[in-house]
Amino acid sequence: MCRLQRCFTTVCVAAIVLVPSAWGWSQTYEQAVVWGPGSSKISATNSITFNYVSFSHPFGGLPQMGTTLCNSSGSCYDWRWSNSGLITDERDISYGYAACKANVTNHYGVYVNYCATGNG
Repeated sequence: MCRLQRCFTTVCVAAIVLVPSAWGWSQTYEQAVVWGPGSSKISATNSITFNYVSFSHPFGGLPQMGTTLCNSSGSCYDWRWSNSGLITDERDISYGYAACKANVTNHYGVYVNYCATGNG
């Protein structure tokens, strides 16, 4: 009986630890890469409540990065562009994907620290 009780306790603890992570979803869909003008990446599809982009410009200039969200039929919000190094986009979409992109007019490479999205 003691062995069964330990097994039950282990299952309960695992459920408590694992279940909360199922309530929120996040993905870092790009990180630690140098992008040229026009480079982009999209996330997996899910319900999305944020899209964050962190970048730097070690090669000079003030290159821009952008972020958007698109629904499953391909309809997207307008791009939000910045050359500040961080974009915090907290628009939401019920089901679709996030995207980050280096502006096509950039004259310098941009170092993408990360593009991350989720709904937590």
